[in-house]
Amino acid sequence: MSEAAKILQSVESRLVATPSTTTIHTESSTNGNEDTVETAAALKLFPASQSAAAMLANLKIAKTPDEALNNLVGGGLRKGTCLEIAGPPGSGKGSLALEFIRGAVDEDMDVLIVDCQNSMHPSRIVDALDENAKHSIHRVCTNGYAEFFSFLNQLPSYLSSHPKISLVFFSVLSNAFQLIPNHTIKSRLLNLLKAKLTTLNIISIATVQLSTKLQNPDGSAANFDTAGAKAIMLPSLNVGNDGESGWFPLQRSYRILLWREADGMRYLRVTAVPMSKNSNAKSLSFTIDDGRVRLSPV
Repeated sequence: MSEAAKILQSVESRLVATPSTTTIHTESSTNGNEDTVETAAALKLFPASQSAAAMLANLKIAKTPDEALNNLVGGGLRKGTCLEIAGPPGSGKGSLALEFIRGAVDEDMDVLIVDCQNSMHPSRIVDALDENAKHSIHRVCTNGYAEFFSFLNQLPSYLSSHPKISLVFFSVLSNAFQLIPNHTIKSRLLNLLKAKLTTLNIISIATVQLSTKLQNPDGSAANFDTAGAKAIMLPSLNVGNDGESGWFPLQRSYRILLWREADGMRYLRVTAVPMSKNSNAKSLSFTIDDGRVRLSPV
């Protein structure tokens, strides 16, 4: 058996293992068809067995104090949606994620931070939130894909035992996949992650790094032997060109790309919104002052 096959077999076995096999350590704590689709969607949002409190919880939105920023993600993040924030180191990915974490806490949601690179240190979280808010934050550290997928197996039961958690933030999610030996295994593991997350009624946010990829002029994948290919920087977890190869379904995802120019100016662009690979949005400048993200006036 090849090394790649052993890795995949090991990870898949972790996902079907019983929850007790892993310990999680946390810190601080036609019209007819349309009607059928709409009815199914309503039942999913408000199943008959839900209490009034649970139904109201589904309506909560993670918003930032900056309405212009909220408008980039449909007015705020709702349960069942995801936000991918991509960019190079120092571009402000963590700061932007913290804006939505603050908004979730303000809406009386608990937040679970899955730190895949030890980049979201507890001291940074405490500094970003007020004294009362820090009790709404749960934190888990995972080092490498083995620990990450062991935790992923535990996630449903962990959320069940902490029902106030409505937002899960994967800090530098791309790091969990960094040592995966080949493209095929990485793609399959991303599909496993996607399948697991789509069963959970939560808001998902992830920060990811960029990686260099070769691309043909038509956008298809290229290699070093392809004539006319060019190297571009893309989010490292988007392993294909169909928009469905990332860690969350395209129809539920917002994607924001951050970068800095040589003069130090910061910019962002929404590169995808639910049901669309391209948002046709323009680049917007923003600032980070005292850890707070604000879009610059247009």
